[in-house]
Amino acid sequence: MELPKQLAKEDVESDVREALERESIAICADSELSIPVLELTPELSQQIFYAKSIGEVTIGFASIEKHLLHELRGLQKVDNQAGRVSRLLIVTNDGSPRFYRELEFLHKKQGGRVLICRLDVESAILGGILALKNTPVKAVLLNRKPSVVNVLKSLVRKPEKG
Repeated sequence: MELPKQLAKEDVESDVREALERESIAICADSELSIPVLELTPELSQQIFYAKSIGEVTIGFASIEKHLLHELRGLQKVDNQAGRVSRLLIVTNDGSPRFYRELEFLHKKQGGRVLICRLDVESAILGGILALKNTPVKAVLLNRKPSVVNVLKSLVRKPEKG
């Protein structure tokens, strides 16, 4: 997986990679695709909310699939299909088996530019993070590189003071 260049420029790429490799899970039964499992922290929650507040998220699988398809068509037209991560798809832990199989298929179509991570929370909590009261959200796509970088940097544990 090739992470955004900005992480290397800020000298945090190895720390982010370590955080992403801390825990992983097969995306669905009988799958060889393994995705990182993220622990919800105040920093991660804050960065997801901030990305939403500046309009850099797409919410819901159908909208995400459509958004990524339009982007992919544009990239194919200009022959720019780099494998570097530029989008971050965060999903919850309470999806159906079919939902996770669809994610696996989406990953095959999109390649390395979309990093799928499972947030170890239920969809009601993700909806709350996005300030969508009483609206469960199973999937959110960070669709701009600056927000992707900020969320990835929030995964790096800061040293304890004391």
